Amino acid sequence: MALVENIEMDEPTIGREAAHIPEDVLKVAVPFQTAWRKAFFDLPLAVFSESIRFAGQRLQAQGDFLASLRSCHSLPEVIEVQSSFVRATVDEYGAETSKIMEDVRTTMSKAA
Repeated sequence: MALVENIEMDEPTIGREAAHIPEDVLKVAVPFQTAWRKAFFDLPLAVFSESIRFAGQRLQAQGDFLASLRSCHSLPEVIEVQSSFVRATVDEYGAETSKIMEDVRTTMSKAA
């Protein structure tokens, strides 16, 4: 019974301390909310947006390549146009991969 009496005697103190718990939890949760928003909302939207922009750019380049083939009058010209297109494509995919990785690093470092 002594234990129950001690708890009852401390009830006002427990009530005062309990009133601060929601405030304390919210203070601790704010950085996690920011990190969650960055990792699971901002980052996927940024990557998706960049991917769509890049896909549009690649479709335009493909169209330009096909249009340039019409002006070729010999096999060596076709090979040169196609080689140039492939080199540019590989370079652009490499640059895009670097850009997306940098975007991921930047977004996640802001979340930390």
